[in-house]
Amino acid sequence: LFRPEWLPALGLIAFSTIMSRVDNMVLGYGLFRLANDVERLPFPMAPIGAQGILALSEEQEEESQKGAVESEEEEETSEDQKPASWRWRVFSIGSVIGLLFGLVYLGLPTITGALVNTPIQIFPIPWVDFTAKTGDYLHAVPTGLSFDLSNLFIGMVLPWFAMVGSFVGLVITFVLNPILYQFHILNSWKPGDNLIVTQFKNTIDFYFSFGIGVSLSVAVVGLLAVARGLWSLRKYKAQRRAQGLAEDESGKPPSGRGDIKVPLVIASYLCTTSLYICVSMSLVGWHEYGVLLVMLFYGFMYTPLISYATARLEGIAGQVVAIPFVREATFILSGYHGVAVWFLPVPLNNYGAMTVFYRQCELTGTRFWSIWKSEIVLTPIILVSSLLFAEFIWSLGPIPGPAYPYAQTMWELTAENNSIIYSSTLGGYSIFERAFNPTYLLMGFGIGTAAFSALTWLGSPTFFIYGLIRGIGQADPTSLVLQFAGALLGRFYFQKKMGLTWRQYIPVITAGFFCGMGLIATMGVGFTFLSKAVFKLPF
Repeated sequence: LFRPEWLPALGLIAFSTIMSRVDNMVLGYGLFRLANDVERLPFPMAPIGAQGILALSEEQEEESQKGAVESEEEEETSEDQKPASWRWRVFSIGSVIGLLFGLVYLGLPTITGALVNTPIQIFPIPWVDFTAKTGDYLHAVPTGLSFDLSNLFIGMVLPWFAMVGSFVGLVITFVLNPILYQFHILNSWKPGDNLIVTQFKNTIDFYFSFGIGVSLSVAVVGLLAVARGLWSLRKYKAQRRAQGLAEDESGKPPSGRGDIKVPLVIASYLCTTSLYICVSMSLVGWHEYGVLLVMLFYGFMYTPLISYATARLEGIAGQVVAIPFVREATFILSGYHGVAVWFLPVPLNNYGAMTVFYRQCELTGTRFWSIWKSEIVLTPIILVSSLLFAEFIWSLGPIPGPAYPYAQTMWELTAENNSIIYSSTLGGYSIFERAFNPTYLLMGFGIGTAAFSALTWLGSPTFFIYGLIRGIGQADPTSLVLQFAGALLGRFYFQKKMGLTWRQYIPVITAGFFCGMGLIATMGVGFTFLSKAVFKLPF
């Protein structure tokens, strides 16, 4: 990487990294203010990280207090006054489970891959594919199973009705896809196609446009809900003022959290988005009006909408809204001819997931200003170290290769998709022109809006509605089955056995599990680095 020819590309990487992190922190904070302070959403996934942090911090505090007590020879009195924290014990149980499973699932193939040419795998990574076998009676339905135990814990943590809705959506997809195949809508699928190819073809034939419509319905319904909430809040404050009552603090941030003014958030985002557009247009030329319109659409319409839709879905069901091929479709429709447009730093991102991070900070009592200061220090360190590790990893061995099972599984499809994408703006027919179907888009928008209205009228929980939309055609079937199994296990066994205490324990156990898995993954990477860094003599 460190050659003069790469300097322009490295400069664009540095620019994109800095701008995206600024947007991620600032716009993510603005969305957090909207979803947390105004809408009061629960954020079901936030307690996982927060409880893990509290468990670690409490253990460190206990250790420091114990050392001080020992130095003063008053240990017995201190232990009688303050019992040991339950969080640390529960966190340790989850960590041991994560260590044991991670050693088999991640450690064994990584370590053996570092020592021999073919790694040993007990559980297939990333999943086992059943699509070619089930295609005879489930036409155009991607089927498979992931053995990643983390999905089981995620299913226990997520709200029950969100998981029920997701599973119902998955069942609807299993019924809907064969019907769409019979009506020649999913006409690209062929018997024998594997899971990846089936998902790709289904996306091109139907779910690309349908997914855009459904996601737009989520955004529109969310915006209407916010508008109603803001209008009700304004009306309520006006009534209080008319009655001479004190100003209500609902919707305002609590004092001492380290908040900033909303106009500063808006000004920061406008500034970074304008820089994105100026840099991109200076590279392709300001005469490319189609590209300029696409950049304006990304920066001032799509990114705020998809980020807000994700923020609401994260706040309600702990999930992310993802619309595939938006960048590809818009660049193709822009009329640009050439391949340079695919490498521009574009203002196209989804910052809604950052709201969970801010919710975790609030739960742990962390001031936001300290987070932003640390980000200023860490960004240059992360940028430089990422380039150094990229240079080192590429020098270790071939990628894809047996040492990288996920990359070896996905690289061919990724390369084919990129070839189609990059060649689509050279002129001629493109497969994405067929994927963008306004009829299917309007169908998705109508069905999504109708589902919200009908289920709300029937009194269905909000979690079920968002889970249902998540499961229809967009979710990973290999993970949803294990997640729903975890939801069943948590609700009908552990919760009945332990009561409400289980809802306190499971976020801490899950945080410990991910910590144990992360330690094994880090150890495996270390083994790989050490083995590849050794020079082997030919005798």
